[in-house]
Amino acid sequence: MLPKRRCSGCGRLNTPSPPFGQAGAVVYGSRVNAAAILLGWQGNVPVEATAQLMDALLDAPVSSGFVARAQERLADILDDAGFDEAMRQALRAEPVLGADESPVNVIDNIDADGNPATGSPHMVTVRTPDERLVWYAGITSRGSTNLTSLGVFDGWDGVLVRDDYAGWHQFDEHLGGVQQCASHLLRHLSWVAELDADNKLWAQQVAEALREAGKLAAQATTTGEAVDADKLADARWRYDQGVKVGISFNLSRPWPKGNHPGLVLARRLQDKADQVWLFTDDLRVPWTNNASEQAIRGPKRHQKISGYWQSTLTLSNYCRVRSYLVSARNHGLRAVDAIHAALAGRPWLPTPASA
Repeated sequence: MLPKRRCSGCGRLNTPSPPFGQAGAVVYGSRVNAAAILLGWQGNVPVEATAQLMDALLDAPVSSGFVARAQERLADILDDAGFDEAMRQALRAEPVLGADESPVNVIDNIDADGNPATGSPHMVTVRTPDERLVWYAGITSRGSTNLTSLGVFDGWDGVLVRDDYAGWHQFDEHLGGVQQCASHLLRHLSWVAELDADNKLWAQQVAEALREAGKLAAQATTTGEAVDADKLADARWRYDQGVKVGISFNLSRPWPKGNHPGLVLARRLQDKADQVWLFTDDLRVPWTNNASEQAIRGPKRHQKISGYWQSTLTLSNYCRVRSYLVSARNHGLRAVDAIHAALAGRPWLPTPASA
């Protein structure tokens, strides 16, 4: 309970303001606030269940509103400390980044000015290959303008590991390179292989060549030696020959709408072969973007459990808190210690690797 004192002069009853926490006569300290954040940030426990667990396990009968506000308070503290801008600058100093996006459920899709936004809300994740930095951001749609507004890739000259979504193409001119996600390509090849026996032959040959190249690059990275040039050349030859077969075989084949998907894929693999095989020239570059896809699994699990975010503002708050706790943890700081540091006004902030 907050102490109350009556002034001996005017007789007024005075109560101090709480430092943070529940605004009222009862104040929950940093440990209860941290517990509310810690239980809820992974997305495995919705706010109502978090409040129930805190009552049962910690004898802290908080409301679901308090749990939600605890997350919001941390997000506000990080925002005031410039966490997002610090993350942008740290990411822009990296030579290689992976990026991915996924649709999310948001009730009120509003833009930065508070106006209704068009399009489907998405969550974007940008991360370093070693997971030192993992940044989540909510956008009102995955259009080119919103991807540019992230403030990471415009003018950045590093290597971007991504899928082939057209919204990312706008950055290619200034990038040092693009690595197409081989896992995406393998899934496309598997689908084409199931269309018929003839497509199966060339699609499987191309897939096996990519897998062999991935193993060679992984082995070279582990041993510190150069990639076996002869084996790599053989894998590339099998890739190129398989792609040529895919083009010639499907060139005149009918399809209900547009070109045959085998032709579309084979042409893409031929036209963007340099982006498919970049990882064999630069061993810093992972051959798949699986790490970025895996980073989104936590938020997707949160959505599966809680159903949605109320607005793009609550989505942004969630993204900021998750970015902070994941990246701080990957720098050796326990999540609970990172929370206490932020609540005490000393949040961990990412710094450029060269700083």
